[in-house]
Amino acid sequence: ATVIEPSRADASIEVGTNPASDVDAVEVFWSFRPIRAPDIPDSSYGQHVSNPIDRFLAKNLVTAGLKFSPPAPKATLLRRLSYDLLGLPPSAADVRRFLQDERPDAYQRLVDRLLASPRYGERWGRHWLDLAGYADSEGKRSADTIRPWAWRYRDYVIRAWNEDKPYSDFLFEQIAGDEMVDYDPSLPADQATIEKLVATGFLRMAPDGTSANPVNRFSDRVEVIADEIDILGRGVLGLTLACARCHSHKYDPISQREYYQIAAIFRGAYDEYDWMVPQPFNNQWKKAKQRFLEVSSAEEREQVAAHNKRIDKQIAAVRAAFKKGQRDDKSDQHQKAVNNGKGKKDGKGEAALMKKVAKLQAERRQLSKIRALWDRGRPSPTYVYRRGDETQPSQLVSSGIPTALSIPTAPYRVEALDHRQPKTGRRTALAKWLVHDDNPLVSRVIVNRVWHHHFGTGIVKSVDNFGKLGTPPTHSELLDWLAADLQSHDWSLKRLHRLIVTTTAYRQSSEVTREHLTRDPDNRLLSRMPLRRLSAEEVRDTILQVAGELSLRAFGPPDAVTVRKDGLVSSTVLVDGRRRSIYVRHRRKEMLTVLETFDLPQMNPNCVARMDSTVVSQPLYLWNSKMVYEAAASFARQTSLAAGSERSAQVDEIWLRLLSRFPSDEEKFVALAALAEFERQWRESEATEPSKPGKRPEELPVDSALTGFCHTLFNTAAALFVD
Repeated sequence: ATVIEPSRADASIEVGTNPASDVDAVEVFWSFRPIRAPDIPDSSYGQHVSNPIDRFLAKNLVTAGLKFSPPAPKATLLRRLSYDLLGLPPSAADVRRFLQDERPDAYQRLVDRLLASPRYGERWGRHWLDLAGYADSEGKRSADTIRPWAWRYRDYVIRAWNEDKPYSDFLFEQIAGDEMVDYDPSLPADQATIEKLVATGFLRMAPDGTSANPVNRFSDRVEVIADEIDILGRGVLGLTLACARCHSHKYDPISQREYYQIAAIFRGAYDEYDWMVPQPFNNQWKKAKQRFLEVSSAEEREQVAAHNKRIDKQIAAVRAAFKKGQRDDKSDQHQKAVNNGKGKKDGKGEAALMKKVAKLQAERRQLSKIRALWDRGRPSPTYVYRRGDETQPSQLVSSGIPTALSIPTAPYRVEALDHRQPKTGRRTALAKWLVHDDNPLVSRVIVNRVWHHHFGTGIVKSVDNFGKLGTPPTHSELLDWLAADLQSHDWSLKRLHRLIVTTTAYRQSSEVTREHLTRDPDNRLLSRMPLRRLSAEEVRDTILQVAGELSLRAFGPPDAVTVRKDGLVSSTVLVDGRRRSIYVRHRRKEMLTVLETFDLPQMNPNCVARMDSTVVSQPLYLWNSKMVYEAAASFARQTSLAAGSERSAQVDEIWLRLLSRFPSDEEKFVALAALAEFERQWRESEATEPSKPGKRPEELPVDSALTGFCHTLFNTAAALFVD
């Protein structure tokens, strides 16, 4: 199809505020109303609670004739909190220590310790990466090209959560980090500048198959932009902006023209008429404009230059040695051979030289690249595409936000940026509007998302849709109180976590009574703590941790995966073991089998809320996987080392490591009986089928019965669910 190339003469059209909306009547829907922090309910509801959150919840519970459930046992709370904040179970030593801690503030101390752990950023950074649609490959096409530098954005996110970077700053940097700093790619940059450029990777995470023809069509480019707008809309604003791409939104006050005004905000960086490919696909595209920045620190430049200088010296030495050897080895016989060969050089010697040089050349280092989104200052004009068809541009629009979302105290206003590199300043204007305290959506959406991850369901169940088709909040006053509280405390998400997990609601039992089923069947009033299944990453990381095979080495390029002919994908075992799932390469078409089996999303384009399934492939994987069986054997060895050979002590150790508690008397009786049966079966098996000679000691389980028992426990509900 023919694409109409707009004139750049129109590119200067820009306005400070939005024109009137195309929506005839803008109803002030609840989510568009200003945030008003309500008064905290008093304690007259019969609930002896001090946390403000509990006051709001208790009010609704009492109205329904309910109250909070009794507190959960200490061991249950420890496991629940450890998985929620770190995504890992506590160690056996941590369980013993917490159970013995009788101080009145023992739980608060535990919360603070877990929030200070570097594992916290890995756990909660993963939630954000879901929202952003993070992947280590481009997706869209079967080639699924690897993104070599995407991991730098992953590391930025993890560090931001660990540092408790204010959410307002965190969001601002990801929307307009490149416009926050005045950088020159030819000059060294400080770490603060590099960090803000890396942050814009948020806007580069959508599937992007435009690396090469024939998939670098105009329509493919428009699709990438549409996906990023969708990610921003549903993830940050809680609005389905994509519904207005082809026509005005049928339910929310967003017109089609306003959708393209939002697209115009990104036109300085995402310009379908002046496209920059993600990376070259072949030699044909090496001259194409690439969306990478080569911005690096002075220290890195010095290190790379020094390293490459050493490589150059080694190459020169190899060449010199080769020439000298050629001269020294020339005998009369060799000279005759050369003459008979009509002056040809020794091919074998030249080949050996080329291999040595090529090997050394491969050791040369390049400066790190940043998979960034940056404004180039001269965007093409933006047109409304009639019925969403990019071949039918109609009216010209300027950048802006929907009128229904406008804030009188903080209008969307584009201002000139005093930078060496030209910038439109449009995304800076967007970011300022997003993080303004009077914005009614951003803080509501993020506190609801955090609530969703702690309680399994958001106050607004449809976490990505605060519009008319979304679900209304169950506790609207609480939602506004949390949003206002977040803003008034420097947008600290760690404080929000601390506030939530110290509530009576969070610490209550998950036991379901008949009264619960009658008065609160869906637990929308939080009359008890919901049970939840471990996420895909938690399943894998837990198995590796209890086996003593989990490496906690953080950051850097993702670990490679191995893909078998039958499609099984596994992580590569490194010297220090296997790293956490967040550090394993996430290629859209080659996801780890264990993660895919337990519902890891593919990111098309992102994932705002994961879905848990219960399917037969899950227990079958846990029972038949070689990795899981080897981990069970290692788990048995670790147990024997810690508890000795006495079965009762071994059962205690297994329960502490895997289930974070001591077994009950009944569980211990059943476990010991099962172990005895396992041992009997293994002995009979060994008697009839003796082990083959020649096996190394490390190939044989330390205790076959204990290995089988540990393997079985991996597949139990107690191990796969958090109470």
